[in-house]
Amino acid sequence: MGEYLIVDGYNVINAWKEFARLRQTSLEHARELLIAGVSEYAAFKGYRAIVVFDAQEVVGAAAVETVHGIQVVYTSEGETADSWIERRAYELGRGVGKAKVFVVTSDYAEQINILGAGAYRISSREFHEDYLKAKKEIAARLRVPDRALNRNELGGRINGHVLEHLEKLRRRKS
Repeated sequence: MGEYLIVDGYNVINAWKEFARLRQTSLEHARELLIAGVSEYAAFKGYRAIVVFDAQEVVGAAAVETVHGIQVVYTSEGETADSWIERRAYELGRGVGKAKVFVVTSDYAEQINILGAGAYRISSREFHEDYLKAKKEIAARLRVPDRALNRNELGGRINGHVLEHLEKLRRRKS
């Protein structure tokens, strides 16, 4: 059945410093960036990923969509992400296929409950560290220099020998 990664979306957004300023101005954009990051991470690690966002104070039914190959869940009115995650972790871990389930959250009560459901816990901080490590491994495999990870430079997208040749040409013209 595979391995699942279930991420408490708002818990991670509130824990990572990368989202500190962004969540104040555009929570939607923070969600989009988290979803994209989890998608990349899950593809690299081979997980089936689910990102769950509370809709506890929102009127309406639950919504589930697939974005970048991962499942994104917005819980129904009155339901917390914690309760949805606990239920799903139990279903996946104890169900017919007995999948290995990892849950990303720093909520202590939720950690205790998901451990009781047979899932493994990963704190938001631990996930952040592993996420950054995975990004570096992806870059190394693609031979993309670290400086190109968060910038939009030509030098980060071309082969080293081409970059050297262009640098030589640039120096001749100076």
